[in-house]
Amino acid sequence: MNSHKEVKTLSETSNKAAEVREFLFPRGLAGFAEAFRFAFIYEGQGNMLCLQSLDQPEASFILTPWDTSRLGQPPQLSSEQRDCLKISANEEVRWMVVLNPFADKDWVTANLKAPIAINESNQTGLQCIRNQNDLELRFHWMKQPTV
Repeated sequence: MNSHKEVKTLSETSNKAAEVREFLFPRGLAGFAEAFRFAFIYEGQGNMLCLQSLDQPEASFILTPWDTSRLGQPPQLSSEQRDCLKISANEEVRWMVVLNPFADKDWVTANLKAPIAINESNQTGLQCIRNQNDLELRFHWMKQPTV
């Protein structure tokens, strides 16, 4: 699976000319329960993009594709989560992790406790909060870029 191609594909499908394609997050995102409509607005460098709320401008997140070589297999969705995303048992979702460039002065960190599942076919998304003690909230993803 080519992570850079995944982001480019998602970004391209999200931005057609001047039209922004909306994605509905029926349950909102952690800390922003009233933000339901989002768009991918910036492809970024490498394999990062920005998920921007269309309901609450302060809700903006840097995402990168789930990396199975570093993190293993992505989480399994429960039947309730699959229903929320309106997908069948055999349909695949695109998994993303939220990056935080502000939590650590030396590292950009990844939140492994709350990855995001995207169903591109019906433009829905879901943040999957996982209550596992062995998962890191501030996993060292990459060194902070130098300016």
